[in-house]
Amino acid sequence: MEFVELTEKEFEQYTTEHFSHFTQTLDNYRLKVEEGTKSYLVGLKHNGEVKAACLVTLGRVMKFFNFAYTNRGPVLDYSDHRIVKAFFRGLEEFLKDKKVVYLRVDPYVILNVRDHDGNILEEKENVQLFDWFKELGYTHDGFTVGFSKDTQIRWHSTLDLKDKTEEEIFKNFDQLRKRNIRRAEKDGIKVKYLGLEDIDIFTDFMEDTSEMKEFFDRGPAFYKSRKKYFKDNVMIPLAYVDLDEYVDTLEKEVAKMQKDLNKAKKQADRHPDNKKAQNKVKNFNEQLANIEKKFNEGVKLRETHGKELPVAASYYINTPHEVAYLAGGTANEFRHFAGSYAIQWEMIKYALEHDVDIYNFYGISGKFTEDAEDYGVIQFKKGFNATVNEYIGDFVKPINGTLDKLYHLLKR
Repeated sequence: MEFVELTEKEFEQYTTEHFSHFTQTLDNYRLKVEEGTKSYLVGLKHNGEVKAACLVTLGRVMKFFNFAYTNRGPVLDYSDHRIVKAFFRGLEEFLKDKKVVYLRVDPYVILNVRDHDGNILEEKENVQLFDWFKELGYTHDGFTVGFSKDTQIRWHSTLDLKDKTEEEIFKNFDQLRKRNIRRAEKDGIKVKYLGLEDIDIFTDFMEDTSEMKEFFDRGPAFYKSRKKYFKDNVMIPLAYVDLDEYVDTLEKEVAKMQKDLNKAKKQADRHPDNKKAQNKVKNFNEQLANIEKKFNEGVKLRETHGKELPVAASYYINTPHEVAYLAGGTANEFRHFAGSYAIQWEMIKYALEHDVDIYNFYGISGKFTEDAEDYGVIQFKKGFNATVNEYIGDFVKPINGTLDKLYHLLKR
């Protein structure tokens, strides 16, 4: 086997045909190059056939030196010891003349599949990788939980769509997910997609949500650059209320409920001792009051916001292998419209329609107790009948032993 630099065409073909993360795509390579990040497309070939592919980037340490990072790579058959060994031996040799101090690797490889209470449902046959990386001189960075700005999250919440129908998927949601999706449909919540020219609508939602919930947001520059380079592979769904339709529908409901109430009153007047008839009038009165309240709210919203009321927006990066929900924000005062649920259901249906097998709700902390910083998020994703992928984690190897020791000494 031969370690080589791949052409863009070879890299794109291999990562399209083999399961890979969106960071291991040609779109991401072109973005990195444009940003000024030193980046390489490398891989293995055997008899002219590509057997492994990886986007490797370099970052600065100690001002004059670099570290190398594979970012959810390489893409290869991790069950084949020969390929794993040949690729990493080749990569280490490739990096030696590039002032690289150390190499960080975080394969997109699942260690365990768990439920959202942390219980192991399936142990994947990947534990041999710990021995293989150790033989190659790598140190495992640990079974981390929580969030870090410096490394990729080790836990994803995912929904398996393979060979399933829309009806089967919906049936397995919990009652809250079903109720909120139906409510959004009943309220006429619509979904459209934002382009680069109006991405500020989404970033404003994210800014408001991150301030309210105090979580780290990647910021407008991140979202804009990915949309620019990933193009249609980035989807930014916006949930909104068509207030003309909303008010018109409620006006009709008010008229119908008033008619039903009048009919029930006549029935109750004819039978004043009939408790069931009296209760019916009471129930209709309550329902009418609720609908009138929503109608009046809708009229005021239309006067303030015009025809369309944006209520939620999300950000997805898609590959042929998975639809990945990266981030989302909701207008707190309009949460009752369940816009985020409308978006999730719309994008799950999109994945089904395009034969994508995995819907990735993306990162969670890996802490499954009520004191977890993202406990509410975990419960939200759990309600869609998702499972949790626990990834194998990061492996680190010195490329220049002397400089690596100096780096860690300075770091301490």
